[in-house]
Amino acid sequence: MTLRRQLLIAISILFLLVFAGLQTLSILSTKDFLQQQLSSHAQDAASSLSHTLVEPLAANDQTLAEIQIAAMFDRGYYRQIILLSPDGKQVINKELPENIENVPVWFSSLLSLDTPPGQVFITSGWKQLGKLVVVSQPTFAYQYLWTSVKQTTWWLIAMCLLAWLLMILFLRIILAPLQAIENAAIDIQGKRFTKIEVLPGARELRRVVVAMNAMSGKISEILDAEMQRADAYRKDAYTDKVTGLENRQGFDLRFDHLLADKGSFTSASIVVLEFDGLKEFNNEHGYRSGDNVLKGATAIVGAMADMDVRIAGRIGGTAFAFVSVNHSASESEVHVRAMQAALSTYLDAEVPGKTLSFSIGSIAFTPAQSRGDIFAKVDLALETARQQGRNNALTINFIEEAGVVEGSLGWRTLIQNALAESRWALVAQPVLALSSGVLYQHEIFSRLIDTQGNFVPAAKFMPMALRHQLMEDIDRAIITLIFDLLDSEANRFKGGAIDVSVQSVESLEDLSSRVSHYKDVAVNVSVQSIESSGFREWLAEQLRGSKEIARRLSVELSEFSCVKDIELTQEFVNLLRSFGVRFGIDHFGLDPHALEFLRRVPPDYIKLDGGLVRGMAENPSGHEHVRAIIKLAHSLEIPVIAQNVESEEMQTMLLLDAVEYGQGYFLGTPQPA
Repeated sequence: MTLRRQLLIAISILFLLVFAGLQTLSILSTKDFLQQQLSSHAQDAASSLSHTLVEPLAANDQTLAEIQIAAMFDRGYYRQIILLSPDGKQVINKELPENIENVPVWFSSLLSLDTPPGQVFITSGWKQLGKLVVVSQPTFAYQYLWTSVKQTTWWLIAMCLLAWLLMILFLRIILAPLQAIENAAIDIQGKRFTKIEVLPGARELRRVVVAMNAMSGKISEILDAEMQRADAYRKDAYTDKVTGLENRQGFDLRFDHLLADKGSFTSASIVVLEFDGLKEFNNEHGYRSGDNVLKGATAIVGAMADMDVRIAGRIGGTAFAFVSVNHSASESEVHVRAMQAALSTYLDAEVPGKTLSFSIGSIAFTPAQSRGDIFAKVDLALETARQQGRNNALTINFIEEAGVVEGSLGWRTLIQNALAESRWALVAQPVLALSSGVLYQHEIFSRLIDTQGNFVPAAKFMPMALRHQLMEDIDRAIITLIFDLLDSEANRFKGGAIDVSVQSVESLEDLSSRVSHYKDVAVNVSVQSIESSGFREWLAEQLRGSKEIARRLSVELSEFSCVKDIELTQEFVNLLRSFGVRFGIDHFGLDPHALEFLRRVPPDYIKLDGGLVRGMAENPSGHEHVRAIIKLAHSLEIPVIAQNVESEEMQTMLLLDAVEYGQGYFLGTPQPA
């Protein structure tokens, strides 16, 4: 229960007690006043009537006495009038039953009014003629008391409500700094070190806020320094010093990752730009002038917004490569022609004597093609453009459009049939603690099974699934299988988490053994799925209906998916965590914006890209970059998993760098789930 609610309840109880006390005092004082009035009224009536009864009693005229008594009694203000003889016998007795109208019975029973009688002796001279007893009728007193209680109650309720509303407003103002302090504490718990902008007026709260701001600022400064150090190592290892683009190592890592991430694109194009005559230009005008020309040329290319350039790098002394995704061959050719025109204009204006020229080669490719095949074809296009003359460009499309359309329809049918018939299989590879070998999680690969029972390589069907907007359906099918797996293994699990992605195997015979007893499962979801509101709603409904499984589930997104739309990713992560689902980042460490995302949306774990891990031994700068990432992750209390651990030497190196977990064929091969 919140402090505000506790204070509100406590003060409300206090108000109720005060209200009850005031009401009780008011009722008792009014009751006492009315009883005094009834007694006084009865005594006054007895005194007044006794004077009129002297004459008829002296004459022994009982009829006249009765008439005089009835004249007063019939007014209705008296419950009883008794005339007694000197010897105490009743002479006349007028009495009305107690009739309390317009007053609840419970009220009159609870607050019974005493009606003391008024008594007076009737005398003539020294002779006693009788005694008169008068009792007032309490009906009007009860009615007055009931009306008074109602009015007082409503006034007190109105005042209590007003005081309660003022109290809520007052508490909101007073406790507003506590809400800010609570939010700041939650942010710190979520590894977001924000500051409280408005200082509270209360001295104690002000001190707490100042201390929290100082702590958050100090931690944020340390993390910023770690992030800047990691970014500096990344730039030193993978960035060209002249142009700011990726160097050859950085380009190769990111290009290899693009080809390996089959679900991230359907088609792509690579444009290689190479300058001719740069050596002569440098000899004539100096290396600084040559560097400035290259810097200006690449800036012109980078400013062209008509293509989504995923990777841009300097792959040689005078050669640059630009990779765009999900554009048609015709769009790529238009882009190349625009690049050619812009660079020609730039060189004509900036380079005297036409001593420097360029050639551009471009090809379109699909995820099914290998790196060697892609570069062989683009080299051919580049050399052909060079042979055609100065500042020339050539675009070659090696994708047979008719075959692509025909094959695309076939793949769509195959995938849709697999979805309809649930022809999928899951294979698990363990993730272990590097120091102890304790199981941390499994990575499960999903397999599409064709009509002959053979597994279809992911490199073939994933691009087509992406092209035909089927990734959401595939992710739903895989998640459903995993829910069924966890549900069936719920009572038999002994360890581990599972991460799902798509790979290929040879045949069904490769799945002869069984891996059982899973506890936690991490599903690698595609960017196409998280962009779909329908998928997010479906996943929320599944998690809501399976809360036990939700607590055992982790969802992984690739680094590219995370940085593509940070706001959407954060919204998706918030959805996952609202059900207790863990969140991890796959293939981490290549994108320049990855560290910024790590600070903004801290995951529950990260998986270092396998290319970074493999290059640690040969590339000291890259090794320092990985170490900086590890240190930043540890500062944020984020576990680190190294992918592609393929040797004991690599495991030893990772342990020295304080990497907690690893995954690779050296640690464990994939087994059927």
